[in-house]
Amino acid sequence: MEGRSEREYLWGSRITMYTGLPSVVGWNFHQRQQRTLNPLPRLVEERIANVNAFYMTTDIPTASSILRFYDVSYVIVGELERAYYPTTSLAKFDEMAKQGLFDVVFHTGDSTIL
Repeated sequence: MEGRSEREYLWGSRITMYTGLPSVVGWNFHQRQQRTLNPLPRLVEERIANVNAFYMTTDIPTASSILRFYDVSYVIVGELERAYYPTTSLAKFDEMAKQGLFDVVFHTGDSTIL
């Protein structure tokens, strides 16, 4: 799970792009372009909304539910996520790690992979 940037082809999907690991969404336009038959474009929009909801919510059960639904293995909290999402909503990740819901697998500076 990695945050969404407002513009395509910049820093969004950076982990997916450089590692080959799957993402919940990918690049919005590419996904909609490759999924043109109804209801597929709406499903892409739903995934985008769920990624944003995951990062925006302060509710740990809601965030956990989204992770389970998409079978997410890693959560990225880096510069992009800090630029686009409120600090108050990102604080849930520290609490989730304290509760044992996440293991920190990498941390440097302001970037963490859970």
